[in-house]
Amino acid sequence: MKGLSVSIYKNPLFKGCANGGLSESHDRAVLVPSPDFPDIPEIFEADDKAPAVAMVKRDICGREYLTAYPVDEDGNIDSSGRMDGGTYICTSDSRFPADYPVPLHDRKEW
Repeated sequence: MKGLSVSIYKNPLFKGCANGGLSESHDRAVLVPSPDFPDIPEIFEADDKAPAVAMVKRDICGREYLTAYPVDEDGNIDSSGRMDGGTYICTSDSRFPADYPVPLHDRKEW
């Protein structure tokens, strides 16, 4: 899978809040195209150092929110049971589809 390289931003005071999510062990990810954002440039390859994430639009009480989720090895967005662990994705690349850091919902209660 290919996409746009993004940084994972996390607060060092909240160590372990990802509960085993990818942000616990990674500082970078690759934002890959999704149904809501099909035009993400496919430049960088996702790998074990920068796993794939995808961004989706959610409507909550009539307001649009952007959220990023991990993508599994089959290219499926893994949003089931995922929640915010206090981390965000962003990049200075102007092709990033948001003008603010987007929450990364990679925490999962097992």
